[in-house]
Amino acid sequence: MTMIRRMVTRCLVAAAGAAAIAPPALAQEVDRTSGLEEIIVTAQKRAESAQDVPIALTVFDSSVLARANITRIEEIVMRTPNFTMMRVNVGEPQFYIRGVGSNSDSAAGDPTVGVFQDEIYVGRVSGAAFDVFDMERVEVLRGPQGTLFGRNTSGGAVNFIPKRPEQDFYASAELSYGNYDAIDGRLVVNGGLTDSLAGRLSLSRREHSGFSENIETGADLDDEDNWSVRGQLLFTPSDSSRLLLGYDYVKDDTEGHARVPFPVFDTGQVGAANNLALAALRAIWPAGSDVRKSYSVPESFQEREINGLTARYENDASYGSWTVLGGWRNVELNWLEDLDGLKPFGFPPVTPPFPQPYGWVLKNRDEADEDAEQYSLEVRLTSPADARVFWVAGLYYFTETVDRTESFLTQFSLLPAAGGDVTFVQDVDSDSYAAFGQITYPFTDRFSTTLGLRYTEDEKEARQIGRNNDPNDATPGIPLFPGQPYDVTADDSWDSVTGRLGVDYRTASGQLLYASASKGFKSGIFPSQNNVVQNVGVATPEEEVWSYEIGAKTEWFDRTLRVNLALFHMDYEDLQLFRLDPQLRLVTFTEDTVNQGAELEILAAPAEGLELGLNAAYLKAEVDGGQNDGGQLPRAPEHTLGAFAEYSWPVAGGGLSVRGEFKWTDDYRTEIPYFNDAANWRVTEIESFALLDARAAYQLEERNLEFSVWGKNLTDEEYPLHTIPFLGNGFSIFAPPRTYGVSVAWKSR
Repeated sequence: MTMIRRMVTRCLVAAAGAAAIAPPALAQEVDRTSGLEEIIVTAQKRAESAQDVPIALTVFDSSVLARANITRIEEIVMRTPNFTMMRVNVGEPQFYIRGVGSNSDSAAGDPTVGVFQDEIYVGRVSGAAFDVFDMERVEVLRGPQGTLFGRNTSGGAVNFIPKRPEQDFYASAELSYGNYDAIDGRLVVNGGLTDSLAGRLSLSRREHSGFSENIETGADLDDEDNWSVRGQLLFTPSDSSRLLLGYDYVKDDTEGHARVPFPVFDTGQVGAANNLALAALRAIWPAGSDVRKSYSVPESFQEREINGLTARYENDASYGSWTVLGGWRNVELNWLEDLDGLKPFGFPPVTPPFPQPYGWVLKNRDEADEDAEQYSLEVRLTSPADARVFWVAGLYYFTETVDRTESFLTQFSLLPAAGGDVTFVQDVDSDSYAAFGQITYPFTDRFSTTLGLRYTEDEKEARQIGRNNDPNDATPGIPLFPGQPYDVTADDSWDSVTGRLGVDYRTASGQLLYASASKGFKSGIFPSQNNVVQNVGVATPEEEVWSYEIGAKTEWFDRTLRVNLALFHMDYEDLQLFRLDPQLRLVTFTEDTVNQGAELEILAAPAEGLELGLNAAYLKAEVDGGQNDGGQLPRAPEHTLGAFAEYSWPVAGGGLSVRGEFKWTDDYRTEIPYFNDAANWRVTEIESFALLDARAAYQLEERNLEFSVWGKNLTDEEYPLHTIPFLGNGFSIFAPPRTYGVSVAWKSR
């Protein structure tokens, strides 16, 4: 993989040089019949070309989403530079941009990468991973977005913009079938109901049998069963006013994950307890065991239900445009997970000297129930579309209530006192208030400057309970062990002024060069599953970041070549992190970090019907100071590389297209290695891996039909998504295996 790392570095260096010395007339030197499409975005709360936005931005419009067969957020992540993701379960995705994210599941915690659905902020990550269907586009903004997107976007923001209702009738349907008995169905119906009222209904159904199975029963694990619905009404009483009402619903009901003992190291363990664990694990889980077969209990499950309402009113006046945006969202999440995947209590003995019964080293069942409800309201006024000076000003309010109960049933043969039955309860109320404004002033036709400011005040009140469910057990089990039960109520508040100062310059040939400094902020959190009673009511400090970025957005050869480059340096203070430490405590702690790197995106249409793409990223994200100084941040691979090629050509009665995509990810860690945890250092590392996807389609133009065959992870790469380090070994869940299938799609026009 050293060759790929060198390739990434050379691409970034070459692109930086080209941006610096590019001759002004180069864009007009070649005449071609093909070209790259312009994509209109609203990343700055106004409609403009993505190439005019002086922000590191990756956009997927509806055409790309369809041609790349993108159906879920993970497939957005893998195609975006310096964007990684890990999904613990259906309701706990973890997003990282430029090495910054959050892995805390606290009801009093917040994400570091904000997810928005049609500009409505999704407060809980449990409601942030939804099906990608009937979308106009998806915008991924990298780096702090504290001015216009607000709270909890210090790492970046992802905005999903659904297609809106139109007066003209439109309908589409798609059906797919694949291995693992996968069935995906989608239906869209759109049209005018009256002269001033249009509606749109979108349905999605996804299911497949288990990628894994229980060894003892053969029951499915890692399956999928999802329903998604979106309904919208657009009322246009006049040319200057619009009212959009929307409802969305998601339901997931699956059998749970297959967690397995991986990695298990045969040498280099630290301490007698680690060596005992190794012997037992190898007896239960021999080397070379199939990672798709697990002892995870068959009664495990994951259930999630999301309901959301949106109301958006827009009015255009001579002095500017008003937008009033209100939203309500509710997420109910339940699961029972087997966190070890080992043989259950009572199996035949393994190698002594373990006490009877020998059939288990660790038994850990995790059952959770979370109910989150949020309301948000934003009012903003923007300058007229034809104004020379662009400005936006607004007010924002957000309130959320989260009730979370999580229980752990644990048995640990090496340390019986650490076993037990404990429950953690968090009841949290959060409120956030903000005022913001941004202005872009053009000093000349080529040179502009942007200044944005936002004041935010966050308030949180949390009641936290740690309960021992076994009154006869003097030492509560993990993770309350070695602490004692508690019932504590606390509150805290944080405020911050964030903003952005940027300059941008247009060259004579229209290339955009920009530089910016921006500040991001995330309020403190009350840690979950705390086992130190003195810390229960103590919130972490707020998280703040200063980010400095320079970049170029360029197009050449009559818009047949697009090259975008961003270089960044980020200084974080009190970045919030969460992990299991060597003393078996779930610890929330903060670190100062430095994150710096580069991102390159190239898109080319060198010939009619041919489109090529390349993205490369470099990232160095490390702890700066303290006992963990120099430690690599989690989910922060140093190099990533992605590429695709697509070719379309006409045939009798329609057209053919083929597309192939490649993504390589460098080594990275799932958790920050704790300074005194040498035994778990290697366990947290995910080795580099490469993924290959492909799709071929035939379009029958006369009947508006398309037939396609597709495959994902065609090389059947096996790599962990999430690993729990414990006593020098790991307990992991794995990414999906190779999948493939056929699809047929129809549209009315």
